[in-house]
Amino acid sequence: MDEELQIGEVLKTDGREYTVIQFLGRGSSFTAYLAECKCGGFITKCILKQSRSVTDAWRDENDLNAQSHYLRTAQTQHHIRQIAHLMNQTPPVNNTFEVNGKGFIDVAAYNGNTLDKLPNLTLPQYMEICLAAAKTVRYYHEAGFLCLDLKPENIFILQNAPDDTITQLVAFIDFTSVSPAGESGLNPPSYTKAWAAPEQINPYSAGKIGAAAEIYTLGEIVFWLLFGRHSTEQEHRGFSKYPFDEVKRTYHPFTDRPDIQALFTRLFRSTIRSAASNRFQNMQDVEKLLASLCDELNKKDYVIPKLPAVSPYFVGRDAEMKAIAAHLKRNPVLYVTGIGGIGKSTLIRNYLYRMKSEYDVIVYLEYDGDFKRTFCDDLQLQISTISRFSSESPDDYFYRKLSYLRNICTEKRVLFVLDNFSGRITKDLSRVIDCGYDTVIVTRNQPPKNSFACIEIGAITNIAELFRLIVLNLERPLTKDERAAFSEIINLVQGHTLVIELIARQIAAGKLVVQMALALIRENGFSRFSQEKIGNYKDGEEVCDTLSAIISALFDAGGMSPQERLTMQVLSLLDVRGLHADLIRDIVHLDLRCVPDLNMQGWLSADSVIRMHPVIAETVRGWQWTADEIAVMNYHQKMIDIYAGMANAAHIRGIVREAERYCAAHPQHLVKAMYYDMVGWYEDVLTGGCYVPQNAGEAEQFLRHIETAENAIREAGLSDAPESTHYLAKYCLSLASILIRSMYAEYIQYAADLMIRARDLIDKHEPAYSENRCFLCMVTAWYFTLCKPDCAQTKLYTEKAAAIAAQVFLTELEIIDIIHIPTANCWLYHDDLQTAAEKLEEAVTICKKYPDLLPYIDKQADLLNCLLDVYAALQDYAKCRELIAEIDRINETYRDQGIFREIPPEIRKKTA
Repeated sequence: MDEELQIGEVLKTDGREYTVIQFLGRGSSFTAYLAECKCGGFITKCILKQSRSVTDAWRDENDLNAQSHYLRTAQTQHHIRQIAHLMNQTPPVNNTFEVNGKGFIDVAAYNGNTLDKLPNLTLPQYMEICLAAAKTVRYYHEAGFLCLDLKPENIFILQNAPDDTITQLVAFIDFTSVSPAGESGLNPPSYTKAWAAPEQINPYSAGKIGAAAEIYTLGEIVFWLLFGRHSTEQEHRGFSKYPFDEVKRTYHPFTDRPDIQALFTRLFRSTIRSAASNRFQNMQDVEKLLASLCDELNKKDYVIPKLPAVSPYFVGRDAEMKAIAAHLKRNPVLYVTGIGGIGKSTLIRNYLYRMKSEYDVIVYLEYDGDFKRTFCDDLQLQISTISRFSSESPDDYFYRKLSYLRNICTEKRVLFVLDNFSGRITKDLSRVIDCGYDTVIVTRNQPPKNSFACIEIGAITNIAELFRLIVLNLERPLTKDERAAFSEIINLVQGHTLVIELIARQIAAGKLVVQMALALIRENGFSRFSQEKIGNYKDGEEVCDTLSAIISALFDAGGMSPQERLTMQVLSLLDVRGLHADLIRDIVHLDLRCVPDLNMQGWLSADSVIRMHPVIAETVRGWQWTADEIAVMNYHQKMIDIYAGMANAAHIRGIVREAERYCAAHPQHLVKAMYYDMVGWYEDVLTGGCYVPQNAGEAEQFLRHIETAENAIREAGLSDAPESTHYLAKYCLSLASILIRSMYAEYIQYAADLMIRARDLIDKHEPAYSENRCFLCMVTAWYFTLCKPDCAQTKLYTEKAAAIAAQVFLTELEIIDIIHIPTANCWLYHDDLQTAAEKLEEAVTICKKYPDLLPYIDKQADLLNCLLDVYAALQDYAKCRELIAEIDRINETYRDQGIFREIPPEIRKKTA
């Protein structure tokens, strides 16, 4: 084996002095180095290619043509450079020489590196390089040559700077394997095994090597760049599937898209095939497909895929899968109906994954009570380049987002799924249906008469599949006795999958034995209903009652602890999409240590997000609370706090109804006061926190809001509970804040009286540092901002509030929302934009202390957008450009994690 040159080694010949700078790579016949050449007072860089030694290679009696082949390499390179299309892709040969019995070729070098030495490019950049390589190979083929040793080490990429890579042009740097087409079998084979097509490696196929071999190698290079490894034999088939979930995290925003997966799959199935006849027949086809792939990868507007998790316990349903596909071929809109817990959502989620390759875009939404809100929710449907402006109404954003979706999906195959739908077909939903996408609506309800095709999902009828479902949940084989008992259970619950899974999970967790489960089902099962009535829409409520009885009986039989029961009751207030565990822990202050056990037993689903099946949640919400009345109402209020931050009025309405039901059963004054306060929160979300009515309807709603707040104050004032003074002060401050921000002159004195009443209660009953005292200071600051403007007083009270907040609130995120943002708003009303900007900058600095926490990154994006508005008003366009660059960076980095803030076009244009 030849000795490699060392970094810094010097070679002298013909008045030239070469100093080795960097090892580049090893080819089939050469080793390549980056070197510095001194000649005639000039210093240039070059690629120095070292051949095999003269004694070992050139004069070997078995390789008599080696020396001439080496010399011909330089001549070939020079000849190829004369071809018009290949001049820029072929570096010129400066010199050929021998030193110490070794042959060298000196090739002109440019700034850049070989492809294998560029590990940090983006996926679009890598594919653009592959496209450029495909074009270059095509030029070789058209000129009558084959390359035969393509690999990343032989592909040189030009760079203006380390962060400025030229992807539209590549240069090949090893010409020892280049042969005229048709002569590849006449010379010794020259290839690198890891990159070679099967016919190159087979000694009996040398005469059959042609353009198809290069098509294989180019596909292998794409595979290696995407997955970071070489393909396996199992991935060389026409039906092979590829592990797109194993790519680098930074690739996922691209490879999660069904259209991108489809293009890569088509490329691999037409290039890395064992038989040359199964590959693309010419490089033009590869080039066209790579060009389409690059176009899609570089598109700025696209739907960011957000597909649901798939249950590992899914079994059967092949007939239903085929029926859904067949219906959608005939009709673009399909209702998928069935009773709760029968497996509709599980079926459709698995359908999405099975049919993913058939669509370019898949939109999956979980209905949250209002279709317009569901559609506008960027956490569910996220378009890469837009988000809702702070001043944009839901109606305006709906139409703008729908317009973008239509433009993106032009000439694309689209599947639109609306899961857990429980409403009516509204004009907004009709507008989406009218787009002509394949649309699946999953619901317990039947479609309107004479409207849409419908498939009703019933129980799994294949008993073998049901037993497979049981074994998956048990995580062990069934005993003979268990099989007999489960046979009867299946019959009694008529194959209802949710019930069967719950029973199996309780047995697996040691909470039940199968005979106890059978006894419970005999008492509570579906057997009292006739077979014909099960699944019938008109009897849905009756069946639901039975489900609730079974679920409650299973929970009670499992001997759940009071904490587990309380946890279930609080979590039943979640919407169908669930919430992040950290958010529940931080805001609701709920002990979640029992959640892993509840997850294992099937009562809820918990990873980073905690969810509860709608049927289980409906059952649990019907249980009697055993916690203290005030604690129960506080849990409802904390959940409302979370959904108020999401502006989810529809779900807040549902929580308020649950609170109303509890209030009716526990009609204490303080419970009533807390209920009225929740109604006030709902009304606050409906108005968007705007208390300046613009028309008669808004004025009427504003008066209802005041009346609700006064009801809360009245009931708290009538209470003799120890906590009542705290809540009374809180409700007085809440109403005072509403009246102040309404900017009605006639309410100024009323607001002042409420503030005095709250202050007296706080001074008498609360410590020096308390949440209410902090809120009192902020409300007072607003009073001196909007009612009786006084900058000094505003400054005084915002600073007092900040000092108290630092002592009483647990997270800096809360302090930003309670102190920094309201303080900045106060200064905006005082027309002191510079001070407002300073307060927002302080909040940004806090967020930067937590670079790995998404809630802080999300808040930082909000704050930067607010700062952009302020500096635009100040006409500080240099600062605006700085902020735009930072917002763009956050958008690019965290777009796939749901963080994106659209910059108003007029501001971007002004600052360009």
